[in-house]
Amino acid sequence: MEGGWFWVRGQGSLAAATAVGGRPSSPAIAYRPRQTRPENLPWQRRTTHLIEIKYCEDTRPEQQLQAAQAQHGHLTRSIAGDHALHVILLGVGGVIYIPHTLIPLKSLGLDPHRVKKLALKLHAHSVHYAHKLVQTRRFLEHSPHL
Repeated sequence: MEGGWFWVRGQGSLAAATAVGGRPSSPAIAYRPRQTRPENLPWQRRTTHLIEIKYCEDTRPEQQLQAAQAQHGHLTRSIAGDHALHVILLGVGGVIYIPHTLIPLKSLGLDPHRVKKLALKLHAHSVHYAHKLVQTRRFLEHSPHL
């Protein structure tokens, strides 16, 4: 193993790496790239992402997509700086659309495995809360005091 240097913790000094018990050659200190916090960026350099999750009929997602774009048209025109509208469509029967669900999630920076997993979780979440809404409605309909 070629010798190198490493930072000795607690001693504030560099030490030589040796063949026995030493660390491999590497930079003494690894620096993170400077990251600017969003609130410190001027509005001209910010990108606003509007994300809406909508449910639609399984056979006609394009109508719901057009409705969402029309609905948010005024809002997107009034936002200063860069902006992007991401409409994520989920079919009410469990359909996960490639162009309307998976691709918008990928455009937000998720890797393909997580995209599919998130789409399945969103669908399961919606089914769970739809069931709760139906149960509550039935309870209220059959409640004698209302």
